[in-house]
Amino acid sequence: MFAEGIMAEPFKGGQEPTLFPMMKAGSEDAATSIFFAVIGLVHPYRDRLLRSVGKSAYKNGNDYTCVLRPSIGGRLSDKDIPDAKIILDQKTRWEALVEVKIGSADLDQPQLGRYLNRAIEQKVDALITVSNEMCADPAMPPLRLKPAEKRLRKIDHFHWSWRYLTHQAQEVLQDETLDPVESAILIQFIDFLQHGASKVNGYHAMPTCWPQFVDTVRDKGTPSNDDIDDVIAGWFQESADLSMILTEALDVNVSQVIESPSAELRKEEAENRFEKDRDLSARFALPNKSYLQVDLDIDGRCFRFETAHKPTDRVKTSSKQVEHFLKMFVSSDNPDEWGDHSDVRLFARWARKRTLTDIPMSDALLNLHDGTLKDIEFVDSDRDLRELIIRYTPTGASSAIKSRKKSIEFLESQALYFAETYVDMSD
Repeated sequence: MFAEGIMAEPFKGGQEPTLFPMMKAGSEDAATSIFFAVIGLVHPYRDRLLRSVGKSAYKNGNDYTCVLRPSIGGRLSDKDIPDAKIILDQKTRWEALVEVKIGSADLDQPQLGRYLNRAIEQKVDALITVSNEMCADPAMPPLRLKPAEKRLRKIDHFHWSWRYLTHQAQEVLQDETLDPVESAILIQFIDFLQHGASKVNGYHAMPTCWPQFVDTVRDKGTPSNDDIDDVIAGWFQESADLSMILTEALDVNVSQVIESPSAELRKEEAENRFEKDRDLSARFALPNKSYLQVDLDIDGRCFRFETAHKPTDRVKTSSKQVEHFLKMFVSSDNPDEWGDHSDVRLFARWARKRTLTDIPMSDALLNLHDGTLKDIEFVDSDRDLRELIIRYTPTGASSAIKSRKKSIEFLESQALYFAETYVDMSD
């Protein structure tokens, strides 16, 4: 903790961000300067990022200022100087300190605590952190960064991952009307972020405790609280990354469903789910009210993927509705070709019936081909069909799940396959 007199010193000076920083390429300072220069030059990108923290800048940009490495009277060491300060000088002045990390550098909680202390002293409104560590929403930063002191929680804390900043730049390029200069700047900024030398990356490996954690759960043991915390934090990062991976690949907005009002409650719910079922889960929503549920069954050493389809109203009988659904998977050129649906099971939910009926997807397609759908137990001809649920439990997970990297690779590839093949993405 700093002495009271030092804490009260105002932020001074600083330098303007530039696209061409005179500093070592690939350094944290260079990345910070380039990023804030792009924000200053491309208004739609700036506005999107500010909206993610609950603010908005005027289109003419006269209200927005950013300075890099603002000092506090020159009496503090380099490590105690924030990387940037954002100012919105509107009817109500709003200021935020920014702390940036690149590569594998971790955000330092004690340092963030010192910034929060200064923010309180200087009446700064928010702290924004930027690093490769991911979170599902900027307003819900990684839980480990939450300060222990309650008084420090009075300052709003937001978090942007570099992966999130890249994704938002791609979204702006696709969705917004930009002039040629703005487009060129944003394209080059994305290229910069995606270059290996930029040290920007997504989530590629579960925490170091993961292999032992999986073995402990398999053996019906109890992992340590620290390991549970690390694994849940890693799962939260991966699910945030998966949301962006699916959005970019499917060209629709895939958002993670988080019903918990706070990061603490979200973590508590994940802990309870793990304690009860030894599972980790994530749910994603698509614009047309479709969903994708992902479950990692740790002791079962498998991944499960689920989505659902509402029956069509073009036909009335339940057997015809099931038939209409299955025909989506039959080749229009060859009715004898319907693809491989190994490891996929189809469930049906019926009116006034508690239990679901189920059948392997491949068997259902074979019954469709043979014209025997209405004769099988899967179809309840006396009840209205409410929903068709598809569940996919791919083989091969057991050999990959213990590996920190292969488990993530397997999850992402299978989630993308399942989404492209089975999730309803119609308007």
